[in-house]
Amino acid sequence: MEDNKNESKQNELLVVDSSIENMFALEEIRQNKKLLSYLPSFFTTASLPFRNVKSPVFIRKGSNGITLKLSAPENVPYGKYGRLLLTLLTTHAVLSKEKDCAVIIEYPKLIDMLNELQLPKSRGPEIREQLECFTNASFAFEQKITETKGAYLFEELYEDGNYPKKDIKVTTHSTGNIRFTTGVQYKEIDDGSASNKFGAFKIILSPEFSSFCQTHAVPIDYNVYKDIDSAAGKDIYAWLVYRNNGLTDPVFIPRAKLVEQFLPVGPDSHPKQESVNYNRIIEQIRIIKEKYYPEVKYSIDKTGAGITLYKSPTPVLKDDTRYALITSDI
Repeated sequence: MEDNKNESKQNELLVVDSSIENMFALEEIRQNKKLLSYLPSFFTTASLPFRNVKSPVFIRKGSNGITLKLSAPENVPYGKYGRLLLTLLTTHAVLSKEKDCAVIIEYPKLIDMLNELQLPKSRGPEIREQLECFTNASFAFEQKITETKGAYLFEELYEDGNYPKKDIKVTTHSTGNIRFTTGVQYKEIDDGSASNKFGAFKIILSPEFSSFCQTHAVPIDYNVYKDIDSAAGKDIYAWLVYRNNGLTDPVFIPRAKLVEQFLPVGPDSHPKQESVNYNRIIEQIRIIKEKYYPEVKYSIDKTGAGITLYKSPTPVLKDDTRYALITSDI
C-alpha cells in the first residue's frame, strides 16, 4: 500500500512538473514570437518629423510627387515613439470587423497599451505625449503624377472629338484631409503619491482614418520596426518593404530625391550637408540589409548619384503564420 502511495505522489509530481514545463515553454514562445503590425502605405513615402518641431504644422515632401502636411492643435506627433503609436492605431483600424466607420480602442491601464507596444513601463510618459499629439491631429496630402498617355483616352474633353493624334502629358492632382481620431479620453489619478496613475483609455479612430488604413496598409515586422533605433531608419525600412515588393522593373532613385524624402536639407544648411545626409541614408540602408532585411535587393551608384531598387521578397505577408498580431495578447 505504501508503494502505491509513493507511486501516486510521483505521478502527481510528474504532472505538476510537466505543467510547469509547458507554462515556461509557452511563455518563451510568447516572448520570442514575431509580431505583425501595419502602417498606412502613405506614411512609407512621407512620414512624421524625426524630432519635436514644437509646431502645430509640419510639411514634408515624399516620393511620387507626394506632399504631406500634418496639423495639430498644439504639436504634431513625432519621433520613434510617434511612429510606434501610429502602427498601433493603424493595426487596430485594419483588424476592425466593422469597416468604414469609427474604431474604438480601450485600455484599462497605461501599462496595457505599453505591453501591446512591447515597451517598458518607463516609456509611459513618451507614449502619453504622443497620444496627446495625435489627439485632434490630421494629415493632408497632395499628389501630382504626370504620365504620357494617348490623347484618344480623353476624347470627351475635346470639342467634336478633335483630339491630338499624338501622346499627351496628363497630370493627375489628388488631395485629401484625414483626422487620426475623433476623440481620446483617459483618467489621471492623483492619490498624493510620488506619481499619478493613468487608466481607462478610450481612443476613437475617425471613420476616414480607419477606412484609409483598411484600404491602404502595409504589413511590417513590428519587432524589426521597434528595434531600429533611428526614426529615419524606421522610415527607410518601411519604405524598402513597401517599395521593393511592388517593383516589376528596377527603379533608380536619384540622390536628391532620397535626401528630400528621408533627411531633407534646410535652405540655410552648409553646402556639404546634402552629401552628409545622403551618406547617412546609405549607411542606414546597409544596416537594414545586414541586420533586419537581408532579402532586400539594391545597388549603390559608385559616383554617388543614387541607388537602384530591385524587386525583393517581402519579409512579412498579411497572413504570415510566423507572426502574431501585436493585438493578440490583449
